[in-house]
Order: sequence, then C-alpha cells, then structure tokens
Amino acid sequence: MKFNYIAIEREYASGGSEIGKKVSEILNIPCYGREILELTAQRRHVSVEYIEELEENTSGSFLYSLYRMSDVTGSPTASEEVNVEEINVIRELAGNGPAVFVGRSAAVALYKKYNVLKVFIHASDEFREKRAHDIYGIENSSLKSVIKSYDKRRAAYYKANFGREWKDYGGYDLVLNSSVLGTDKCAAAIAECAR
Repeated sequence: MKFNYIAIEREYASGGSEIGKKVSEILNIPCYGREILELTAQRRHVSVEYIEELEENTSGSFLYSLYRMSDVTGSPTASEEVNVEEINVIRELAGNGPAVFVGRSAAVALYKKYNVLKVFIHASDEFREKRAHDIYGIENSSLKSVIKSYDKRRAAYYKANFGREWKDYGGYDLVLNSSVLGTDKCAAAIAECAR
C-alpha cells in the first residue's frame, strides 16, 4: 500500500467512524477508534468517562505537556498524562502494522510516519442532524447544541494538544463531504488513495 496508516478526523455525526470501519474492511486492516480511548483508560486505571471529561476541559498544549513530562521538578496534570498515553497507544497499535485510526488526533501522533494518509470527513448540518437523531438517538430539540458541543470539544482538543486548527483543511491530504458522496463512496475513495 502507498499509505500504511489512514488517520480520519471527522465532524460529529458525519459518518467518520462508519467510513473508517468500511475502509478497514475494504483494505482488510484493523480500525481503531474508541479502542484507543478504552486502552488508555485501562492503562491509566480510570474510566472512559473520566478521560472524556478531561478532554472536554483540556487547556494545555502538547509541547507544554512534553516539557512538563520531562521536567523532574514539576508533575504533569492528569490531562497531560492521558494525552501522552493516548499517543503511546496509537503508536503501539501502528507498530502492529497497517491500520485505520478514527479520531484521537492520530495523524499528529503518527507524524514521524511518512506514509500516513490524513483524511477529514465533514457533512452538511442537515445530514449530521439526521444521523445524530437516527443513529445516536439525539432528541430533535438538542441536535444543534449536541453537534456544536462535540465539534467544539474536538477542535479544542486538537488545538490544545497539537497547536493546530482541527478544521484547517490544508493539514489533510483528503477532505470528503459525506453528505454529498455518502459513506460507501467516501470509504472507497479513501481505500483507493491508500493503495
């Protein structure tokens, strides 16, 4: 394959997780998404919900986290420890061979790997609202606020830990609109680019 690693960032309810799974099936390679969060929680001896709460309130920078981790006089915050652990988990999973990574800023975690296809999935508000309601069971009255909240959290996590804008499309190799293409065509396009 031209790209052994595919890192997919996605807007909430844009179908990114579904697309990642379909890409993994097409290419016959593993797909990691929530598993990264679960492994991190297991290793830190905390709950997944605790990590999600830390991520919602993240305020440090990745470079500062690395500095703090190497500073023997200071101790890292819980959020910094979790961020570093997630990066370690992603890198260890990548060490097992080609894979699809959904979310968790995997493209940045794997920046030293030269064969990472960096993908961003976005979609129209209407498409995302329908998916959020139909798939995730979000009430109609909460759709806009839930979508905004998840996107805001993802953008803040990406910016705080890696110093980059989450929706800066210049940071991706491939940007796809799942509301126009559908999840099957997005997955096929990604797989074709990776081959």
